[in-house]
Amino acid sequence: MKRIILLLFSFNVLVLSAQSLNDSLILSPLRNDPRVNENSFSFVLYSFKKQETLLSVNSFKPLIPASVNKLITAVSAYYYLGDDYKFNTYTYLSGEQINNIWKGNIYIYGTGDPLIGDDFPEKNKFFDSLVYILKSMGIDTIRGNIIADASYWGSNIVPAGYDCEDLGNYYGAGASSLIYNGNVWKIGYKLTPYYGKTAKILLTIPEFPHVIYQNKIKIANRNYGNYSNVIGRPLDKSYIFTGTIPKGNGDTMFVKASSPDPAYGFAWKTKQSLSNNGICVKGNIITTYNDTVIYDNKYLILNYESMPLDSVISFTIRNSYNVGAEALAKAISKKYGDGSYKSYETLAKKMLYKYGADTTEIKIYDGSGLSRKNLLTADALLTTLIASRNASWYDDLKNSLAIAGVNGTLKRFLKNTPLENNLRAKSGYLHYIRGFAGYFDIPDSMDTFAFVILVNDFKADTKYLTKNIEAVLLNSYNELTNIYRASRSNEDVSKISQ
Repeated sequence: MKRIILLLFSFNVLVLSAQSLNDSLILSPLRNDPRVNENSFSFVLYSFKKQETLLSVNSFKPLIPASVNKLITAVSAYYYLGDDYKFNTYTYLSGEQINNIWKGNIYIYGTGDPLIGDDFPEKNKFFDSLVYILKSMGIDTIRGNIIADASYWGSNIVPAGYDCEDLGNYYGAGASSLIYNGNVWKIGYKLTPYYGKTAKILLTIPEFPHVIYQNKIKIANRNYGNYSNVIGRPLDKSYIFTGTIPKGNGDTMFVKASSPDPAYGFAWKTKQSLSNNGICVKGNIITTYNDTVIYDNKYLILNYESMPLDSVISFTIRNSYNVGAEALAKAISKKYGDGSYKSYETLAKKMLYKYGADTTEIKIYDGSGLSRKNLLTADALLTTLIASRNASWYDDLKNSLAIAGVNGTLKRFLKNTPLENNLRAKSGYLHYIRGFAGYFDIPDSMDTFAFVILVNDFKADTKYLTKNIEAVLLNSYNELTNIYRASRSNEDVSKISQ
């Protein structure tokens, strides 16, 4: 009887070592696809219960991470900025009040709050707060200008690593120290049935009277799909709108571009909000991205604080919000470096090195992952996931990750599978590139796993690649579940034998 128990115990240890993982089966959806280059993908799988890597393929190979890069940005923000960090937006007045009139200027000085705007969590609370304060002072007229001061981060709004073709589009807007509505410029078009005709612009939000734009967008012979493109970049004085939009019967459709002047857009919204609430501004909008304004002789009337850091990170990660990620990267660089992206890269790599990652071939050009110059390894991403599991911010980070089949960028991913409402991850997408990094559980709380999968150079529609990645993750889940259940069954047999 003793020998039987010993044999069962030995078998149990062998199974729990997870050496029996069928990696050929798990990775077959990628390896059997001729469109996938064996040297252009990586996959790692880690068990928290065993504290070991169960499967590793090309884990030290540098690959383009796309938006999975935001995972590094988020953890860097938790690590360097801390729970108490907030973005501040200050409002000052110069001049004097005479009865209901303020004779002088309004100055708005920002430090990069990325969540102000109609389409974002803070909505218009900043503008409403300013209206409330001015009304409480009895002011209904301002005889002066609105000066929007975005000098905190300066005029280098977009990372040097962004591709030129991305800069005019909303996802390439970059982060300025004054951000309204994600630095998005909405161009409202009238949809008509007149195929081939130039589409008519009805309005723009915000309005930029100092920017010249050429409208070359045509009405297409279809009633679906926005195939427009915007050529330009922040602080350019000229934009070009090209491509096609669907036909229609007079409805309005908005094409989204990057803001040509983020500080002006913020001041435009400020002036509009004051006007809508009975406060008339008689002067102009003036913007500055250089540190030229002196505030010692001005009156601070509002110090508006952003939502807590975990809220900024959560919205950024779950919605893959590029401007939010760039704001976090710049905040880190400004606090501990010179405010440049090179400084941010140094700080992020320093954190990764401290956690045990090999940073030799890692390159970080931005916070969002939009740059194709970024290079990360699956090992570095896995190291970040493991370190976060033991950190004070783990629950916040985990809750910020999109949930498979439920929300965010994973709303359709792994829908109607055992990993729906289970797997949480940051996804990444660029042309020919797909990536995911996150966590999932197997049944009955048997174990939690961290995983990273990056695939580059997929020369076909990435929807097919996404299906392959889903299959790899489902194979992993099923294989692990079977092994652990078998292990548990063996434990039960061993106890009965005793």
